[in-house]
Amino acid sequence: MRKKSKSLAAVLCLAMFAAMAMGSGSSSSSEPSKVGEVKAESEAVSEEAAAPVEEKTEYHVGDILSANDMEIVYAASGEYVEDNEFMQPADGNKLVFIKLAFENTGSSDTTVSSLLFEGYADGYNVEQHFTGSDLSATLSPGRTTEGVIVFEVPQDAQQIEIEYETNVFTSDKIKFIYDGDVDSGYVQEGNATASETAFVVGDIVESSNLNIAYLSCENDTSYNEYFGPSEGCHFVTLTFEFENKGDKDEIITMWDFDCYAAGKHCEQSYFRDDALDATLSPGRKAQGTVTFEVPDGASVVEAEFVSNIWTSSRVVFTVTE
Repeated sequence: MRKKSKSLAAVLCLAMFAAMAMGSGSSSSSEPSKVGEVKAESEAVSEEAAAPVEEKTEYHVGDILSANDMEIVYAASGEYVEDNEFMQPADGNKLVFIKLAFENTGSSDTTVSSLLFEGYADGYNVEQHFTGSDLSATLSPGRTTEGVIVFEVPQDAQQIEIEYETNVFTSDKIKFIYDGDVDSGYVQEGNATASETAFVVGDIVESSNLNIAYLSCENDTSYNEYFGPSEGCHFVTLTFEFENKGDKDEIITMWDFDCYAAGKHCEQSYFRDDALDATLSPGRKAQGTVTFEVPDGASVVEAEFVSNIWTSSRVVFTVTE
């Protein structure tokens, strides 16, 4: 059984940054609009150049939409099967999912958060069912992620709607209609192009007020039976040393890192007790690790450290085991 945990404070912060990031796009309209549909060959083809943008208030499987510098594909919907015997739906209820794919098409970071989804069955609010895999992700420009959102609904529900709040300050929402057991065939393509500025093990990087030494990168098998990787994946742990070269305190945590395999977001894992978490006064140093779940055989795996959250400045490190 897989079990992953995040601190409540960190998850709430993630949700807030999601709202701020998706609500602050500089080049896109804040109103979501349909820009295409998934085509037969499992490819998402934009129709923006061929036809006027279609204004919609709700979206169905196969729709491609654009909102706040984010392209979103509604890839599939259906009933969700929960393997954990202790997390089954109540009598008279069932679990349903929608599958979404996100791509950051803007020039700054943006965040997806599972906490900003709400579900309704025949107009009544229903509870979200949290799975072992979290859709939440911070995406730097050009990066992608995909996953499912699951809700518990009555067996006889006639109309199931799922809303995603793109801006908590304006209450802007995208409405997805649950279409039953439907799959568009969409496959999210990765980007296997390596970053030209990526650093490797042994490099020492000067960034802002920090010196960052990339000490090691290794396949990690130190987990126990409750924290194993998903099928077809493995854990990779990176070790860093940070030195504060400035004249003010610097906070360094594992939350400052993101990882991507061929441009697609990889989940961070938290089973180690030496994960990065330090407040450094001037001249002080800290060592620690960050661990990610990476697909087996993945090409071009890179970890990114957010060196400045306000400017989305990042330092990229090549992940090689």
